[in-house]
Amino acid sequence: MWTLPVDGKPVKIYLHEVVLSFSRMKFYTFSLSITTADVIRVLVEAIDFFGGYAPELVIDNGKQMVITHQKDGIIRYNDEFLKFCGLYGIQPSACENYRPRTKGKVERPFYYVQEHLLRGLEVGDLNEFAVKLSEFQEAYNKRPHSSLGRPPAEMFVEEKGCLLQIPAVEPALLHHKEPRKVSNDGYISHDGNLYPVPLRYCLRRVWVENIYGRRLKVYDEAGTLLAEFELELKKQTVRPLHPEHETINRQYQEKKLKLRSALVEEFISAFGADGQKYLAGLRAKNGANLYWHLAEILSYQEIYSREDIIAAIKECLKIGSYHKNSIKRLLECKEITPLSCACDPASGNMPPGKIKRDLSCYALKESEVAAVS
Repeated sequence: MWTLPVDGKPVKIYLHEVVLSFSRMKFYTFSLSITTADVIRVLVEAIDFFGGYAPELVIDNGKQMVITHQKDGIIRYNDEFLKFCGLYGIQPSACENYRPRTKGKVERPFYYVQEHLLRGLEVGDLNEFAVKLSEFQEAYNKRPHSSLGRPPAEMFVEEKGCLLQIPAVEPALLHHKEPRKVSNDGYISHDGNLYPVPLRYCLRRVWVENIYGRRLKVYDEAGTLLAEFELELKKQTVRPLHPEHETINRQYQEKKLKLRSALVEEFISAFGADGQKYLAGLRAKNGANLYWHLAEILSYQEIYSREDIIAAIKECLKIGSYHKNSIKRLLECKEITPLSCACDPASGNMPPGKIKRDLSCYALKESEVAAVS
């Protein structure tokens, strides 16, 4: 573990190293967490980097790999780690307790990395450190080894042919994923922070894959990658913006502007120049509720004539009263002309007397009974 200043703030990182025994060819990566899943991922990436692997793997006694290592040599390995070894046909070999020199080919290079890369290093973000680590790894593998006298990259050419071929292993068997339920507004929660996923997955289950405590991948039930995020190094103080929310908000604003513009045009068309003057007064006096006032005044046309409403508007312009209630009060003083009924009174109104009908009219005729049966 090493505390690395990232953007001026200390961040604990875990440096991982895998070394081939013959050539001393090295693979480096780092994580922000140290779990069995992280260790397995390191080994898988190292095998891909080398293009093969050795039949035996010497490891330390970290709990991510070894549960117990007794003095008599009886070892109990972590089940997940043992499953990985079984899939690749690797024989694990835990070093002796409290004897780091039994794996000195790893311990000594760690000291070199610490002194020649990590000490005094400050980076702006973790991606910058990943680049620096990759460059260091390339240079280190080309540097002549102090004991062998040759660069590991040169000796690796001879060793590569002796490595075992990489078997076809289903990634789902190697990398653990956890289920998450998407909230009704399109977010999933991970370590107390929120991350947006497509809104079509609201209230549905997705699967998340934590990669080294640095990145988060989100998959659907079919295993399709939906999103990938750089994990936040600190707790969020505000909810992150959802890209689809921005689209919906923009569409809503555009629709609202169109409706408001149509409402203004309808108001001016209905009440002419006086309506336009009254609109300006409403905007100055009741800016926030302008469109509500316009809609209410337009609705008065269902009861009052347009001429009466225009007359009320003119009166309000004289007294400087800009409110829909002022229009309403003036209109209430008018006598309302009854609406004419275009329907037939005989069919639209019930006759005054009672109507009696013999129940026999509801009886089925013989022909109808035969048709039913």
